[in-house]
Amino acid sequence: MKKTILMSALLLAGAAFVQPSVAAISSDVIEISMQEEKVQINPNDLPDAVKATIAADESLQGAAVFEAWKITKEDDSVHFQVIFTSAEGEKTTKTYDPDGNEIKE
Repeated sequence: MKKTILMSALLLAGAAFVQPSVAAISSDVIEISMQEEKVQINPNDLPDAVKATIAADESLQGAAVFEAWKITKEDDSVHFQVIFTSAEGEKTTKTYDPDGNEIKE
C-alpha cells in the first residue's frame, strides 16, 4: 500500500514539473493553382484523328462511346477523354491528344 501511495505521489510530482510545449504553427501560405476546363462534348464532335484512332483500336471492338470530354489545361493544351462501354457493361476510359495519339496516364 505504501508503494502505491509513493508511486502516485512521484507521478503527480513529476507531472507538475513538466512544461507543456506548443507546436509552432507555420503562417506560410502555399497557393496551388491547377485549373482545367472539362466540357462534355458530343462524340461526333471529336477530332477526325481521334475518331480514326478509336476505329482502329482492336481493344475497343464492340465497345460504344459512353461519354466524351474536352479538357483544356491551364497552359491551353487540349486533350480528349473518352469513356467506352463494352457489351458486358464494363467502362473503359482512354485519353487522346488532338492528333489522335493515346495518352497513357
